[in-house]
Amino acid sequence: MLREARKAELKERLFQEALQLFCDKGYENVTVQEIASQCGIAKGTFFNYFARKEDILLYLGESQLEWLEQSAAQHQHVEEPKEQIWLVLNDLLQRFAAHSELMKLAAVEMIKSAYLAERESRSVLQLHAQIAGLIDAAKAEGRLRSRWDTADIATTLVSVYFHTMMSWTLLAASRESIGDSLRKHLHVVWDGIDTE
Repeated sequence: MLREARKAELKERLFQEALQLFCDKGYENVTVQEIASQCGIAKGTFFNYFARKEDILLYLGESQLEWLEQSAAQHQHVEEPKEQIWLVLNDLLQRFAAHSELMKLAAVEMIKSAYLAERESRSVLQLHAQIAGLIDAAKAEGRLRSRWDTADIATTLVSVYFHTMMSWTLLAASRESIGDSLRKHLHVVWDGIDTE
């Protein structure tokens, strides 16, 4: 158990040191050797934690999945499904907001790299499955009555989540909090566009 905790600690340190180097020098100008040296480890040891430099950009998203499970468990007793989903997604977005420079970098690199896009799609599918689970539970408990299929609802909510994250990161980080932006977008979708 102690060994696993040390491994997790070193992986997080590699991630944090890499972020600092990316911010200081630019992603393209940072080598794996520099990241390893900054952490006092051999270059080969780096590859025990990340298969390549690009994987550092994916780490934030992958580590979000653990946060997602913890957040879903923390908010499982919230009665209102819309509020429960907002709380869970907001928890995730707060971690991204703390790393907005990384998010900008990751967005640009994701567009350029098929490898990164394919790897990130796995995290998106897991997020979709978690949100679908929350929707199914709300339907089964009678807290949500909807004519829409669970998969379609989850797809829409995940789309709102990613739109909020990307638009806040790239365009509007200074105008409003990311949580407020998400809440506003969820209201529009949840309440429906046609209110007649």
